[in-house]
Amino acid sequence: MITTKKLYEFFEAEWLMQRQSPGGESPYLKGRLLGFAGTIDILDALEAKKGVIKLKIGNGAVQVKTVDFTTVDPSELTPEDAADVLELAGFTGCKFDVDKESGRLVLTPTDKKVKWLQIYGDLAAALRFGNCKLGEGKGSYIWASFDGDLKSAAETEQWSDNKEIVNESPLGTPVKYTAPGKRSGVSVVLTDRISSRAAKQMINGGIWISGDVDTPEVYEPPSPSDTDPRRVDVFTYSKIFDKQNNSQGSEVFVRERFYIGCAGRVTKTGGSGSFSDSEYTLTADSYVDDEGKEKASPRESDYTQAQWEALGMNGIIVTDWENA
Repeated sequence: MITTKKLYEFFEAEWLMQRQSPGGESPYLKGRLLGFAGTIDILDALEAKKGVIKLKIGNGAVQVKTVDFTTVDPSELTPEDAADVLELAGFTGCKFDVDKESGRLVLTPTDKKVKWLQIYGDLAAALRFGNCKLGEGKGSYIWASFDGDLKSAAETEQWSDNKEIVNESPLGTPVKYTAPGKRSGVSVVLTDRISSRAAKQMINGGIWISGDVDTPEVYEPPSPSDTDPRRVDVFTYSKIFDKQNNSQGSEVFVRERFYIGCAGRVTKTGGSGSFSDSEYTLTADSYVDDEGKEKASPRESDYTQAQWEALGMNGIIVTDWENA
């Protein structure tokens, strides 16, 4: 039983963000990750035709495997060849294949109840997972703010203007009426104390290349001519509220807001030479669910404590993918 809430909104204290798949597909809603289609060259992401993939299925452990492309041509790689060599790498709890509808490389969990899939690394980006091009991002993974760093979360609904329509009447007197504006989407602005290059790249785009002993890490913003779409799914959460203070009934709960397919930007707040925060300005329009129905963001869900714990949320967050 979900308890009756008192009549006020709760402040979201935590949030997650994940890049959508190519074609604007939500990994969470679809329960899968899409990669590239056609033929691509991934040699720049390999060394001696081998590369490393890091993979996490649900709240399971991070799997790190070396993928061997010596049996195929990585300069003219097809989704079928990529699926074959990734399957041979020995990942568990998932399957690599080719999506029949889109022709893309696809990663699906063997347990259909699993919603959170993450693939990470320069090779993952080269394979276009998470709508990333080679060198642009590290693949499709979750970026989290779960350490009390969120300063504010503001939501604003967007509405089209009312339209006045004038019709002629048989009596010669114009008849006027107003067609009301429609809700076209919602904007959410998150202000966070953390400065994350990962989040900036996921939203703004650009090229993010890891450094090594001899070379620095580099991030370059996207050029003005770069018009490739980049969309993210954003989840904001309330804390688990105590029943005596925040509800009428016998259970505690968590409120989740899910903003699907957000487009936006990351900017810094604060002046030069002073402490600054990261401001995430994101707009979510309508989206299509699994049944082909148009829906509007945000979708709200209230979880009991037992339901929340069953999701294993704490187990899906990896704070340091580089060293995982």
